[in-house]
Amino acid sequence: MNSPIIHINRKYHIELDNILSVTQKRWGSIWVAFIDNKTKKTKIAIAKQGLANILTVINTTRIMRGKKPILAIIEK
Repeated sequence: MNSPIIHINRKYHIELDNILSVTQKRWGSIWVAFIDNKTKKTKIAIAKQGLANILTVINTTRIMRGKKPILAIIEK
């Protein structure tokens, strides 16, 4: 079964299995760390969506597949 694709800012099309973490920075921007399929390196996408929206989409599909949900990292 293929991994669902999550779109972040119309630029990044990330497979759900490649997402490593979701971080909210001090100034409010949301960073999504993922592994790029082509280069096999870790990259960061800065999302314009809210933290709750991104985590809802990611965790809903992960729970339905029987995996553990991702927790957000909030910097203070």
